[in-house]
Amino acid sequence: MQQDLRMEELDMDIDSVAINPLSAAFGKIELTKPTQGKARVVLTEADINRAFNSEYVRSQLQTQKIHVNGKLTTFVPQNVEFRLPGEDKVALDATLLLQESQETQKVAFSAVPRVNDSGQTVTLENVEYGENQETSPELTKALVDATSEILDLRNFDLEGMTLRVKNLEVEVGKLILQAEAYVEQIPTA
Repeated sequence: MQQDLRMEELDMDIDSVAINPLSAAFGKIELTKPTQGKARVVLTEADINRAFNSEYVRSQLQTQKIHVNGKLTTFVPQNVEFRLPGEDKVALDATLLLQESQETQKVAFSAVPRVNDSGQTVTLENVEYGENQETSPELTKALVDATSEILDLRNFDLEGMTLRVKNLEVEVGKLILQAEAYVEQIPTA
């Protein structure tokens, strides 16, 4: 997932840092002991849309079998549009192909993302469904679950750095995460 999730900004404010001066002389910053700090991550609608339409997410969704109209079905995302309309909400509109019947379904919902107490996962609360009421609830739930997976905050951990999110803000067009960072090594990517 990480290679498909671009960040608009990653700002870090780190406590005291102890580095290996020999490594620094050769252009590599290496910590001699872990440190802590704060991080701010900004994602745009385009960043999240890219993740939703990535091969990774498509393959994850295609491996799920769900019941639609009483039949076990595989769905293939044709088009997924993730929006950040403001008012602390995220919204998703998707066109899905039901593989077995070759039928196309549209799914739409909006919800309020909330960070759990551990600061590692996001749940979607107050889910409001789109106007198309004939869509299978199982199909919509599969997309709600996929949205939660993309917003799984462990996706933002970089090698040698762990984030624990303290606050999540949803503004028009962008998602802002405020986190505590535990850094064992300076990320290279």
